[in-house]
Amino acid sequence: MSDKRRLLVVDDERVMTDFLGDMLSERYDVSTTASLRTARDLMGTRDFDLVITDLQLEKDDSGMSLVDECRERGLPVVVMTAYASVDRAVEAMKRGAVDFLTKPFGGQEMEAVLRTALDGRRSGRRGLAEFSRLQTGPRRLVLGRSEAMRRVMEMVEAVATTRATVMLTGESGTGKEMVAAALHAMSRRAGGPFIKVNCAAITDTLLESTLFGHEKGAFTGAIKRTAGKFELANGGTLLLDEISEMKQELQSKLLRVLQEREFELVGGTTTLPVDVRIVATSNRNIKEEVRKGNFREDLYFRLNVVPVHVPPLRERREDIPDLTAHFIRLSAIENGVPEPQLPPALLAELMRLPWPGNVRQLQNTVERAVVLARGEQLALDDFLLEEEVLRAADAAPSFDQDMTLKEMEKRMILATLSRFRENRTQAARHLGISVRTLRNKLNLYRQQSRSATA
Repeated sequence: MSDKRRLLVVDDERVMTDFLGDMLSERYDVSTTASLRTARDLMGTRDFDLVITDLQLEKDDSGMSLVDECRERGLPVVVMTAYASVDRAVEAMKRGAVDFLTKPFGGQEMEAVLRTALDGRRSGRRGLAEFSRLQTGPRRLVLGRSEAMRRVMEMVEAVATTRATVMLTGESGTGKEMVAAALHAMSRRAGGPFIKVNCAAITDTLLESTLFGHEKGAFTGAIKRTAGKFELANGGTLLLDEISEMKQELQSKLLRVLQEREFELVGGTTTLPVDVRIVATSNRNIKEEVRKGNFREDLYFRLNVVPVHVPPLRERREDIPDLTAHFIRLSAIENGVPEPQLPPALLAELMRLPWPGNVRQLQNTVERAVVLARGEQLALDDFLLEEEVLRAADAAPSFDQDMTLKEMEKRMILATLSRFRENRTQAARHLGISVRTLRNKLNLYRQQSRSATA
């Protein structure tokens, strides 16, 4: 009797079942089928250690029902999907799949996923609730409890235990790095290194050496062999921050690492294998960068396996109380000063501000206030808020039942103009009016203001 682990492969594309059957049969006892009905019959008559199924079976997503049946049987299942339907794979993870593979994939990637799934390492997964409970200390991750951030973290939790590359997008300062840290901490790689590289902060000539390392004598000043970030992150997670700033020459080398999971040091000839989970971030529209020819399309598809958008702070103001309290406590500890109290009225004022710099701006502003605080309670003056920030807050479109349509229109126009930093063309386009109409409205508001103060 064979002691090989038993796998069931389900895919309605014959070429895929033949490919996987040939590739896996040397190490595993493999059964293949293109039929959902046959798959169910086989599961009823044989004991399998793992099921590998495509989500698109028989021209629909009936592979999802197979995921549900495997969960009920306590049978591990890995799903396969195309790039365009990654969201369905994430849904499968929420319903019990242990991992997913995006087509096309190679033998090494498949083997790594199978090894992890069959070794039963899923027991090491940290769910979001447990992850939050385990966090202690002043530098714990505080991401917010708003509905917007809850959706972000549900996605992160669903894919954390996989090998899938994650692309985090969002404005500068929204907390993409903290989300990446949470992704690492909830993954099976939590015991490994979490290495960060800011692609925008390193010159083009140094970035290659920073990522891949270099041999002694590779260039002037290379006096010894130096390991790069890929080598240092082996077994863990590598965060490539602002990857859209990376030049095309390096993009091609990064693509090779993602495809082959190996690299060479600058000036070296030896190929080094690497097991690294990539998380990339960008505050740009990378699709637009691809269209302009600034970013490789094939690399974009490799990086954008699981896209996660981190919303700006103005779209999740409910997070401001938790974030502010955390930053006050952290700033007091790090600066060696007493922790001041934040009056409710002042918190309400902070929640009204637009925070164009997002969470990073909030943190810096709170730290400044804690350092400058002159009593046991913080005051508005301690924050040294810029005048234009206060004006923008005054222009925020808050409405009440007693307001006239003209008053509501004025607030909306001023808030939109503030959002686009006084750029009338963008504000007019967003409002659906002409620049001329916008200019006339602003002139009217100025005249009304002068009349009111005369």
